[in-house]
Amino acid sequence: MTKAKHKENRIFSLNPLSGEDYTPWKDPSDMSKEELQLYLQIKKLQVRLSFERLQSSISYTGMIIEAFQSLGLQDWVLKLLNQEIEEASE
Repeated sequence: MTKAKHKENRIFSLNPLSGEDYTPWKDPSDMSKEELQLYLQIKKLQVRLSFERLQSSISYTGMIIEAFQSLGLQDWVLKLLNQEIEEASE
């Protein structure tokens, strides 16, 4: 596939929520003011989405830890993890 053809295909696969693999359809230095504003808005949304994913991951991990503590499984899990570490070091 030629470079020009590949560039045309990227225009139709534009997805601002696709995360790190997002590449603009143009080089930012060649964009008009409106295109730059859209590009900035996409980047802001990507940062917000990444931050919200991080927050939900932290909340989810906290809920799991609280569940283990409330069920009294915290010591059992810690002993199990320590046992695996000792076996791995031998």
